[in-house]
Amino acid sequence: MRSMPLFPIIGLIALIWLATGFYIVDQGSRGVVLQFGKHVETTMPGPRWHIPYPIETVTVVNMEQVRTIEVGYRTAEGSSSRSKELRESLMLTDDENIIDLQFAVQYNLKNVEDSLFNNRNTENYVRGVAETAIREIVGKSRMDFVLYEGREEIAVNARELMQTILDRYNTGINVVSVT
Repeated sequence: MRSMPLFPIIGLIALIWLATGFYIVDQGSRGVVLQFGKHVETTMPGPRWHIPYPIETVTVVNMEQVRTIEVGYRTAEGSSSRSKELRESLMLTDDENIIDLQFAVQYNLKNVEDSLFNNRNTENYVRGVAETAIREIVGKSRMDFVLYEGREEIAVNARELMQTILDRYNTGINVVSVT
């Protein structure tokens, strides 16, 4: 009985291993290549190849997707019902009135490296910054202004303050709107 040569089997296994290094980055996304856990390259959209696992790994990040977080309430998935989050929504105004304020923040990513390497949980980070910004603005405003007259102005100021804070910490997050 004759045994099969070892080199063709090893060559076939090596060829299959090399083929696992192909990946595709969709339009609006970036591919982040890590070599032994260290960032070596950010790739643009299109078909790409990297040295296969365990030497290099690739994370594809959607940069254009607009993500939404809710502050002061949560909408149940697959349902239109909302539940209040009182710890987030109750705020004190300048004239010492307590108001129940609920809003949503829409954001996307503007820097893939900062968003991957400077954030542990992007959603919680944005929620914390949104709460901080809105509490500062509401705390300096009177109740009537917050509830009736200045809703648009507060949203614009909150967006600007949130972006300033997020940029200061190099989060790679871009606030699109506050509603």
